[in-house]
Amino acid sequence: MSQDDYQPDRTDPLPVNPTLRPHQSPPAVHTPAEQGPAPADAATRPASGIVTQTGEGLSTDEVTALIGGADASATETILSLETAEGLDPQTES
Repeated sequence: MSQDDYQPDRTDPLPVNPTLRPHQSPPAVHTPAEQGPAPADAATRPASGIVTQTGEGLSTDEVTALIGGADASATETILSLETAEGLDPQTES
């Protein structure tokens, strides 16, 4: 444990950074975060090369090839390790 770690029984105050100060007033001009207009040459630009989805689902073999095809015992081991580490396997947090 280092000296910077939180210690609930610590009684000395936290150090103050003299360069920090609260906002005094809102900015003079409000600039909303909106999407701007499309570039003038957007219609003539080349395609990005990204393959678009056809809407068809993957077969079982394709899914197995993508995720590695782990067996049930490996999945159970991973779930038990996540639970032992305090992670919720359903939410990954």
